[in-house]
Amino acid sequence: MKPNTTSGLEFPLHPAEESCPYDYWLPWLKNLALEIIKQTHLSLRKGYKYSAEDFWEILIMHSLMDLSLDEASDELNKILWQKENSKRRRKLLPKQFPGTFIRRERKCPNGDQVRKYRQSLPLWILNRLNDVIFDAQLTYALQKGLISHQLDLLVDNTDQWYYGSDRFPKNPLINRSHKGPGTSRRRNYLGLMIKSQGTSLFVGIHLIKKKHSNVPKIMHCIDRLILRGFNVRTVIGDRWFPTYELLSELNPRGIHYIGPYRKWKPIKRLLEDYLKKGTHYIQPYTLKGAPKKCYHLPGIQVWLIFTNRQGRRLRDIRRDYQLRLIDLSEAMKEIMVMMTTKPPPKRKKAQQGWASSICQKYDRRWQIETGFRDINRLGPPSNAHTNARKFTMRSVQYWLYNTWQIERARRRKNKNLLKSWKKGPTLRQFSFVQTQLRLVEQKI
Repeated sequence: MKPNTTSGLEFPLHPAEESCPYDYWLPWLKNLALEIIKQTHLSLRKGYKYSAEDFWEILIMHSLMDLSLDEASDELNKILWQKENSKRRRKLLPKQFPGTFIRRERKCPNGDQVRKYRQSLPLWILNRLNDVIFDAQLTYALQKGLISHQLDLLVDNTDQWYYGSDRFPKNPLINRSHKGPGTSRRRNYLGLMIKSQGTSLFVGIHLIKKKHSNVPKIMHCIDRLILRGFNVRTVIGDRWFPTYELLSELNPRGIHYIGPYRKWKPIKRLLEDYLKKGTHYIQPYTLKGAPKKCYHLPGIQVWLIFTNRQGRRLRDIRRDYQLRLIDLSEAMKEIMVMMTTKPPPKRKKAQQGWASSICQKYDRRWQIETGFRDINRLGPPSNAHTNARKFTMRSVQYWLYNTWQIERARRRKNKNLLKSWKKGPTLRQFSFVQTQLRLVEQKI
């Protein structure tokens, strides 16, 4: 399944891309998907003419080319006819079938046939597909030296808005939110991304049910990484992730957590003491679970860091509060509370650098935010109605995002390329080249 490399393509490219080697990522992903279909004993033949390979190729090109399934299948059909006629003196034309409507012979399934195949895939197959394809991409990046065994894990949620008639509890995967563009319904996706040696790759994507915890999904991904020999140093998340349930799972594995913390009543009391009495900006704090479930369990020791990420110093905020230029609520809004399980050094001079490094490490979390935006540019909004079909199309976009990031990381590592080439292809350039490589693809 190792992709081939080509350097000297037979079609026009951007001048900055002419001599850059590309990998055949489209057949690489397709072969991985077919391998899982084979391992799970699903049929590789669909109908008398087409195989599962034809359907998966259209599903991947649908996201890669940012086209609907009908348009992607028609484009692939044109590419296949062009490929068959590329070295023939007498060109073959598609045979026309009799009937009222104009129908011609096809080399690949049409959009409706692809939708029926997508509908036949169960959700557990898709979860298995994600694990295997993400693991294969990590293995490839590790073998090429693009990442190391030391990595940080970024976690975040992203919303996909829903305009159908399904409601909770009939569909437990439909949540509510007040931020939607013309709707209050959404599907909540949990994304997990690794950051290592400047390379960012997604390693997990999950649909989260309403009123269900996302901690089991996070720990499943972490355990999978540990079993593959990776050392997860820190987990970086937003302010709704640091719960007793998550931290109690990370501590036995020796994994630290970094992220902002919500301003509950005990936190507000600490902030008020800091503004009034001038206490230390690094405060030890004991995190306890909900009384109903965890009241008998010991607390978890964490450290809170008071900071301001907008360039204003804490002493200026405290001075304005004492001079009554701002009130208590305004002063609290300006102070951000960072939380970590990593203990600070004992010396006070070293604590300042430690607190600064914790805040700078949290800035890496924005890579997953930009990743979500890039993924939204990969494929058009899917018209799939069921959760499994929607999850299928979303997963393919994550696979393609990883291949794009691997391609860019390969460019940065290659010392023989020009500086303009080392920046790597943009997402549009990468999608264009991969579709054109389909013309010169060899059997793998």
